[in-house]
Amino acid sequence: MPAQPKFDFLIEYILGLLEKNNINLTAEQKKIYVPQILAQVELRLGLKLLPLLNEKQKDKFVKLMNHDKTTPTEWSDFWHESVPTFDEDVQTVLMEFAEKVKTILAQ
Repeated sequence: MPAQPKFDFLIEYILGLLEKNNINLTAEQKKIYVPQILAQVELRLGLKLLPLLNEKQKDKFVKLMNHDKTTPTEWSDFWHESVPTFDEDVQTVLMEFAEKVKTILAQ
């Protein structure tokens, strides 16, 4: 069984983004492409959020990453406590990503 995604809501966002851009993937294609897109979104989020952490928060982040049973609630609590602008930062990254996807698809 695959590992539980850290941000389940991102998968829903990606599926919505694909649908909004009239990209109709089969279930098999979704199994292939959605994880790749998810990895790109998570990378962009990491680049935005990780520099905002202080040393203590970085240590806690590493502990959560190394613990196989960290729950989505624990992740949510960590991010909201560590980055007061977490929700806004995530929205910004997702909107920028969506614009990039639209630009690529328009070519």
